[in-house]
Parts: sequence; structure tokens; C-alpha cells
Amino acid sequence: MKIAIVSTIENYSWAGTEEVWAQFALFSMKEGHEVLLLAHDKIASSEQVNNLKAQGLKILSRKPFRPMRAYLMKERLWSDYHEFSKWNADIILINSGSLYDVTNLPYVFNFVIKQTVPIVFFCHFVADMHTQQISGRLLNFIQSVNQFIFVSQHNLTLAERQLAMPFKKSAVIMNQSKVYLKEPLFWPEDDTVQFGCVARFETLWKGQDVLLEVLASEVWKQRNWHLNLYGDGPDKVYIEKLISFYSLQNKVTIHGYVKDIETIWSRCHINVMASRGEGTPLSVLEAMMCGRPIVVTDVGGNREIISPDETGWIAEAATAYSFGKSLESAWQNQSRWKLMGIKASEHARMLTNKNAPEQLLKILTKTAN
Repeated sequence: MKIAIVSTIENYSWAGTEEVWAQFALFSMKEGHEVLLLAHDKIASSEQVNNLKAQGLKILSRKPFRPMRAYLMKERLWSDYHEFSKWNADIILINSGSLYDVTNLPYVFNFVIKQTVPIVFFCHFVADMHTQQISGRLLNFIQSVNQFIFVSQHNLTLAERQLAMPFKKSAVIMNQSKVYLKEPLFWPEDDTVQFGCVARFETLWKGQDVLLEVLASEVWKQRNWHLNLYGDGPDKVYIEKLISFYSLQNKVTIHGYVKDIETIWSRCHINVMASRGEGTPLSVLEAMMCGRPIVVTDVGGNREIISPDETGWIAEAATAYSFGKSLESAWQNQSRWKLMGIKASEHARMLTNKNAPEQLLKILTKTAN
């Protein structure tokens, strides 16, 4: 089968959504299928894609949209997507950061809506704050899709509520950690509690601002802890300013993007994320796999992968008050963290054994036929 993957990510050279299709592409190629990726130039030229190219992935780069008259004339005569069409895919997998990405990218939308082969839409993110008015354009796109896939039941249910319509042709495939360990990492030998937060620096969704507000209280400042922020993104300067504003320079370290997940969780005792919206976060699954308990908010698939008081704590909302209560409960139960981490690792292995790439390939095969 010839599988074409369209990534909608535009502003990053790599993202958690890309990890999912990358795992799927590698699995599918090993199963003997041909895979073509159409992605923004930043993604197409990334180290991760170049590694997959060596495994047989075919790549087409989508150039940034330039709404100039000469460019638009060129698109009518010879589109950047002609090579994609000539490849004659059996099925198209749209790997999308959100339900609305394609309709917000007119040059991608116009291309996809004209396709005659089956389309599977893989949605990685739905959040309460991320809504859009139902338009004829959006409805036309939804009707053109043969199968929808969501990464959590929460995201599917929320999408149906936001659009006031059922997604009859839909399925849920839970994300899985890209790291697989047969047993948890050794517990960090550090008298200072090391908090870890692995998330892109985009506070609207990842909530580093809420986390810092909680830790800025006088009660927390008197305690022996250190917060390690891993990632990169548009709000890095804002986060640095918040750290200074709350006088947390000696309590918080920005490490930037760290590729080796095991290096992060060999240092940190517990994963803390005050997200305002999620799909099913890979960073949480990876921390669980490494044997670390979790403190998160009740968004996305968090409640579907975390057992409260057994593998972590779930705050009711991404507010300083709510997240602060859950973080306080975690702090008062430090003696249980190691055992909770062992249980979290067992659960992460169970989720990985469900083999998400294989589940996705089965759906694509069925849809293509």
C-alpha cells in the first residue's frame, strides 16, 4: 500500500504530533508499505525526517505560503503539490495538531479537498479554549474525510460538543511513549526534590505560568526543591521574565530542548505539568515509562492514562489554586513517589504493548479497501 502523510505543523521544526506519525511511518515501512511525507520545509529538513529518509521515507517539502500574484499564478499552472498527486497514493493520512489546522491553511485545504483517494484525519489536540465557528468550509472538509482518529476519548467527546455533531466514523488510538524500558530508571539520589516539566514553551496550552505562580508562594519558596524546565518555543522570553518576576532564579533552571528522555528522568523525581489543553501528552507517557509519578491537570487524555493517588495526581483545572492543591498533596506524599513511579512504568508498558502504529495501520488498510 502507498501511504501519503500530510503534516499540518508550520511553526516548529519538530513537535509531539510528529513523533506519532514518525513511529507509524517506520512501522509501516518495516511492514513493506511505501510511505511519502508532505510537510512544511522546517519539518521536512529536520534531523528526525532525515533519519527516516535513510529507512526509505519519501519526502516532499511544502514551502511557506507567499500570497503574491506571481506565486498564485505559478500555483495555478504548476502547484507544489503536483508531485504528490503524481505519486498516486492509496490513502492519505492527515496528521494534524488540531481539528482546525487544515481549514486554517488554505493552500493545504484546497489541495486536500480535491483528492479522490480515501482520507484519514488524525487529530492530536482538542481543548476547551480552542474553538472555531462552524463554517461551510469546515463542514465540507469534515464530510470529505473517510475516518477520524483522536488520541483520547476526551478529545473526541469535546470535538463533538464543540461542533454539535457526532463523529460517526471515528476511533481513539492512545499515544505511546517513544522510549521503551523493561524496568524503571534508578531513583535519583538527590536530597533536593527535582521537579521536571517537559513541554514546549507555549504557556497558553502548557501552563508554565501557572506552575511558576504556584511555586512562587512563600510556603513553596521555603522548601527544598528545584524546577527543571525542558523545551523551547515562542514564550521562552516570557517564562524567563516570570522566573525573574517571582524571584525564582535560584529555584528554576531552563535547560532547553533535551533529546535524551532518560537523561531528564535520571535527574528528576516527578513530572509536573499545569496544561490548559492536551491530546494525550507524550512527555507524560515518557515520564511514566521512566518510573516517575505525575502531577497534571484534568485535560486531554490525562485521566485516561493516570490513576489518581496510584500513579499521580490530577488537578481539576489549570489554575494556581487547583494545581497548587494537587502539588501540595504530592509533596506531602513523597514517601510514596518511588512506588507510584513503578506502577506508572508498568502502566506505560501496557499502553505501549497495545502497539499504536499497528492499530493505525489496520485502520488505514481497512479504509483504503
